[in-house]
Amino acid sequence: MSNKDWNKQYEDNRNYDLEANDMVKGLGSNQCYALYDIVLKKLQQSNSETRDKELLAVKKAIQSRKDLDMYLLLRLKNGFKGEMAEKARPKDGQTDLNRKKV
Repeated sequence: MSNKDWNKQYEDNRNYDLEANDMVKGLGSNQCYALYDIVLKKLQQSNSETRDKELLAVKKAIQSRKDLDMYLLLRLKNGFKGEMAEKARPKDGQTDLNRKKV
């Protein structure tokens, strides 16, 4: 078998968008937010080509739902962008004064 024949044997005929829409259809809004967070974390990892297609289809299906808050999805994707979050230091959370122990 040549290399071309081997690739033809494993052609991908799946409809990823339809599968993702069917999966997301039965989920509640809180479950969709949790799944979106998981998908974003998995997309940052190294995956196979089919796994990336599956994850991107799920991400697209969640983003296309009308009952979800787009601002919350953006916040899950981008993180917190407020001034306090950007400039925070570990020292800022410390409320106890350092006192000399006798």
